[in-house]
This record gives sequence, C-alpha cells and structure tokens, in this order.
Amino acid sequence: MGRKYSQGNHYFRGMQFSQVIGQQEVKMRLTRSVRENRVSHALLFLGAEGSGNLPLAIAFAQYLVCENRGEEDACGHCPACVKMKKLVHPDVTFSYPVTTREKLKNPKSVDFVTEWRKAVLHNPYLNYNEWITELDSENKQGNISVDESADILRRLNLKSVEAPYKIVIIWLAEKMNAAAANKLLKIIEEPPDQTFFFLVSENYEQIIPTILSRTQLVKLKKITDEEMAEALTTLHGLGKDSAQKIAHRAGGNYLEAINLIHHHDEEQNENKRFLEWMRACLKLNLKSINDLTQELSDTSREQQKLFLQNGLHILRECLMINYADRTMIRFEGEELESFKKFSPFVNANNSAQFIEEFNQAHFHLERNANFKILFADLSLKVSRLLQVKQQA
Repeated sequence: MGRKYSQGNHYFRGMQFSQVIGQQEVKMRLTRSVRENRVSHALLFLGAEGSGNLPLAIAFAQYLVCENRGEEDACGHCPACVKMKKLVHPDVTFSYPVTTREKLKNPKSVDFVTEWRKAVLHNPYLNYNEWITELDSENKQGNISVDESADILRRLNLKSVEAPYKIVIIWLAEKMNAAAANKLLKIIEEPPDQTFFFLVSENYEQIIPTILSRTQLVKLKKITDEEMAEALTTLHGLGKDSAQKIAHRAGGNYLEAINLIHHHDEEQNENKRFLEWMRACLKLNLKSINDLTQELSDTSREQQKLFLQNGLHILRECLMINYADRTMIRFEGEELESFKKFSPFVNANNSAQFIEEFNQAHFHLERNANFKILFADLSLKVSRLLQVKQQA
C-alpha cells in the first residue's frame, strides 16, 4: 500500500546517468544529442512505473547544466552537479501533482518543494501513490492545475541564474488538467532560447494530444532482470540468489523490487486478504464481503486503489500459472501453492471480464465513486465470474 519513507538509507545516491539503472541505449542517445547540438526543446520521458523515467530526466538535466561534462556523464563534482544532487539548482525547476490543504486552496509545486526534495532524494523511482501518501492528502486526488502552469510561465520569465539553460521537469504530465495543459501549449511549442521542457509520464494515453504533438518521445524499456539483480546486489547488499529472485518478481519495476525488500510481509498480507475476498465471493458470503468492505473503506482512497491494482496483478499471475512457462511466475513457496489452488477460477473464459471489471472499478474510484457501493457491486460481479468454468 502507500508508504511513508522511513526505511533506512536512501536508495539513490546521485543524479548522474551512472546512477540510473539500465537504459544504456537511451543514455547514449541523449548524450549524443548534446554533442551534436540537437537537443529537442520538449522531451517526453515515457516509461512504466519503476523504469527510471524521472531519474533519467533529472540525470539529463544535470548533464546539460554540468560545468565539466564528459562524453558519457556529468562530472558529479562541479558546483552545478553539487546543487543538482540536492535538487536545488536555480535553473532546474520541477512541477508535480499536488493537493489542496486547509488554507491552501490553490496549491502549486513550490508549496511542497521541501516534501518533494525529501521524497525524490530518498527514491526518485517513486510513484504517484507514494508521493500522494507523503503529502497526507486525506483521500484527495493530486493534479497539476492551471495555477501551476501560470507559475511555470512566471519562472520562465526570469533569466537563468547560473547555467546557460533553463529546464522545467514536469513529473506525471498526465496529471495536468486540460486548462493547465492548454495554458502551456504555446510556450512548449515555442519556448524562449535555451529553455527545455522535460515531461515525465507513465501513461501516454492520458496526456492530451496537443501536448504530445509538441514533444519528442524518449521511450524507456523495463529494466532487465540482469540489470535489476546487479543493482540490488550493489545498492542493497543482497546476495546473488536473493537479488535474482527479487529481480524476477519485480518484473522490470525497481520500485516494486524495493518494496519487495522492505515490505515482503506486508505484501503477503495484502495477497492473503485478496484471497480471502475471492473465497467470500465464491461462496457469496455476504457477511465476510461486508466486513472486508468496511475494513477497506476505513483506508485512504489511494490504498483502496492499490488494493484493486494488486488484485489485477494477482489475476495476471494466476493466468501465468495456468497457461505460461512456470519460470515466469513471481509467486514462491506457500504463497505460490495458495494461488495454484485459486488459479483455476481465473481462466480463458472469464479473465478478460475480470480485468475489465477491475479496471472499471479503479476508473470510478479515481473519480470519487462511493467505495462501499462500488466494492459491493464489484464483489457481486466477481462472484458471478468465479462460477465461469474453463472449457474442457
């Protein structure tokens, strides 16, 4: 579920390319664009959660402002690099989703800059749910508003202080509402000289087309198991076998790998709760369904969404158990045995409908649907789907 940043040391100790896991081909392409003086004024760093799109955008910004850059990386030691490592370089600014608070009805990124630096320096592979949890948002949805766009325009009216460039990094650009995006269209298309926009996104489809058409795509692949295992060994001191197992289960998502290291018991509890829900739905045990509905309704909206997201993950793993190469399955031990028993209830005749219903529930939850009504309805649909048998 959403978590506060309370675990040990930072996961990430710099903002250079060398600290970004994998993505070698993209790094080479970016550094080459600088050497050839053809850096696009608006880049869209697109990658799945945990692939490293935010740290890569930050590393590229550091490479651009570095006072003594090499062919492959920033120097890491000049005054500009020192500031970038602390996210305090005056010519590199950030925008990100924020929420309203009491006495703060029109929030902007600058109002949360202390929390932002803390979160990113702890783990720049963070996701939206962890960031919103860090804000103590009280179930409010984060977005990038038209007030934020106005603040971006204000920043760009100021002259650069130290670097030859001004860089704006917009994290989770898909969280820009229409008014915010439209306000930035002109300046993204025709920015001032030596000004760059780095948009960072996990969801291409949710960015409005007029923004997409004004950016050059930088697409990240998922981190390979080999790259992940090496990072877990180097950064976290895991043994080779443990690192390989976690890398395999993480599926290219470094954030998931971190959570597996630090929250293994918590994840197992969530998986167990999902199975209890499935058993209650199978037997149409209304009391158990109602108890779980009440239990989940007392959690935050982000935690409720994470419960559904985890459910989707489990459904896909069950399909893997049924139909795929067993080496691709990420469950292990007793947990694997439990899901082997459940997996026959997720089959080729109902899996697509399962996924559609979970996605629909998540969609409506994002739009502030009443959780108790939504979850009760989903439970009844799940109960019917669990009765659908696999054809012989």
